[in-house]
Amino acid sequence: MGTSGAFGGSGAWSSTVDSLYDSAESNGSNSSTPFATVMLSLGKSLSRGDKRGRSYSVSDLLGRSAGSGASSSGDGRDRGPAPLARQAARGSLVLDALASIQIGEVPHLVEYGLDFSSLKGLTGRELFTKLINLVLGPASHPEDAAMQHALVATMRMGADEGDVPLSETIGRFVTELAWRSTAVQLSTSDRRLNVLGNALADLEQRVRTYIGGKVRQVTGQLVDATPQNVADFASKLAAKALRVFGKED
Repeated sequence: MGTSGAFGGSGAWSSTVDSLYDSAESNGSNSSTPFATVMLSLGKSLSRGDKRGRSYSVSDLLGRSAGSGASSSGDGRDRGPAPLARQAARGSLVLDALASIQIGEVPHLVEYGLDFSSLKGLTGRELFTKLINLVLGPASHPEDAAMQHALVATMRMGADEGDVPLSETIGRFVTELAWRSTAVQLSTSDRRLNVLGNALADLEQRVRTYIGGKVRQVTGQLVDATPQNVADFASKLAAKALRVFGKED
């Protein structure tokens, strides 16, 4: 996939990936690097390109299929990886579109360039997959694919929970997105062949739990959920969570 430079240039992830594999191989014990230090390195790697959570225009976040006149990457940027905060903003639009359908908020769908009548009769996974394709367009980079997988995982988590606030759903998505973006980097390292048994699964669970805890710490209320406010909320939430990585609770 050639993603070793994702989120910050050639080799930007190498030390973080090594520290994560060190942690996996030590199984959380006898490691020369404290886990909080490993997570601090991860937070810095994930936040490269946008450490504060900028406000990204909704029209620039939409995929080509939504009629935004986007570039070859489909989301208004040049081909290549985007900051995690931007990816969080993009994915949040799909979550908002789904929520808008559930409550009949048609004006939101119009802003996304969606024809409500074309979505009638679709439910569950079929509807969500359709929304991902319409709002985001095709995945043009491994990080885009990771984002789409994170969205589907988020949808599955909330499938049996009834009415969950959009802010909480976005928080779950940010957690999933941060882990899956990390997994892209881990998958490109030669060291993955040397990690035995359940070490990677154990590392995944530990990192997911840590990320989720930090995201929950900083998730606030989403007021006036317009598409732009939703995108800004997700971008700032992702950036803020990454900034508190490595800090003791």
